[in-house]
Amino acid sequence: MRVGQALLFLMLCGVYGAPPRAASSADANQTSASRSADDPGYIEEDPVLAEHVGQPAPVLTLKSIDGKSIDLADLYGKRPVYLKLWATYCIPCRVQMLGLRKIFASHGDEMTVIAVNAGVGDDTGKVKQFVQANDLKMPVAIDDGRLSEWIRMDATPVHLVFGRDGRVIFAGHQDGPKLDAAIEQALASKVVPGDVATNKLADFVTLKPGDGIPAIELRTSDGKAIALQSGPASHLRAVYFSATWCEDYVKSAQPDEAANCQKGREEVDKLAADRSIEWLGVMTHLWTTPKELADYEAKMKPRVPLAVDSTGIAFRTFGVKRFPAVALIDTRGHLIKLVEGDPGEFATAISSLQSSK
Repeated sequence: MRVGQALLFLMLCGVYGAPPRAASSADANQTSASRSADDPGYIEEDPVLAEHVGQPAPVLTLKSIDGKSIDLADLYGKRPVYLKLWATYCIPCRVQMLGLRKIFASHGDEMTVIAVNAGVGDDTGKVKQFVQANDLKMPVAIDDGRLSEWIRMDATPVHLVFGRDGRVIFAGHQDGPKLDAAIEQALASKVVPGDVATNKLADFVTLKPGDGIPAIELRTSDGKAIALQSGPASHLRAVYFSATWCEDYVKSAQPDEAANCQKGREEVDKLAADRSIEWLGVMTHLWTTPKELADYEAKMKPRVPLAVDSTGIAFRTFGVKRFPAVALIDTRGHLIKLVEGDPGEFATAISSLQSSK
């Protein structure tokens, strides 16, 4: 995604914090595939996603925002399945919501359609608010990280279409003719009993207070691998989670979120002056390469070392959903607590730990 172009669009329009306006007939027919490359609603296709075509479908249980479980294994072999991964702050995702609603209205009785929030920078409260504002009628779930890991997702939106045989028919960022054709192919698909192909994804365990921190590989702005260390250390440790684009890209769509990210960055810079705590900043890999991290470092001049969570495993392991967040780790290498979404609580949590030593 071209973040700078998208930000300019938001500044000029100032409408993306609200539900999308009613579309004209021309707008309704304009998909991401038909948009020009300089349009904020455009997203370039990723050939990595297309490599999934023909592969067995992932088996996992999604948790819907109303507390229900959706076991994908119960669907394969019976109905075609369409999963749409998205984020509340993602401009192409917002542009494509009209198309998602149309697909569900047209085919929701013939195939299972699920809107799966990517679970990065969004929690249940934000997702519910967005769903209500955008009149999404299909089931809505939040990914626990396994689905995005399986498809090696580094940007949203992502469309996944599965035939009745459980195999991937389409995987891509863009809506439009190719997605429509894949849905028609899925609807026409048949399955031979016992011939359903699936791939059970391993369960993923999120750290709880008291759990030991595993070693996690990250990438610095020069592309070098570094590790978030496991095991004992001489100091308390704090891991700061955020996004390089959190303060600018989401500013017009979600100004409170952008302000919160700025407050979090400034608060961490102040707290880093205390040398009794060892800090590391971890940026989400979505829309962020080492080069983009380098640009961010040059602009913001952070007082803590930063790295990119290049596979998303750090965010998943710590269970981070909202930006900004801080995970506190004791000298034994065990998680003390995760503080999410409220930078005002960072100093309070650290002071509480220091006073109890």
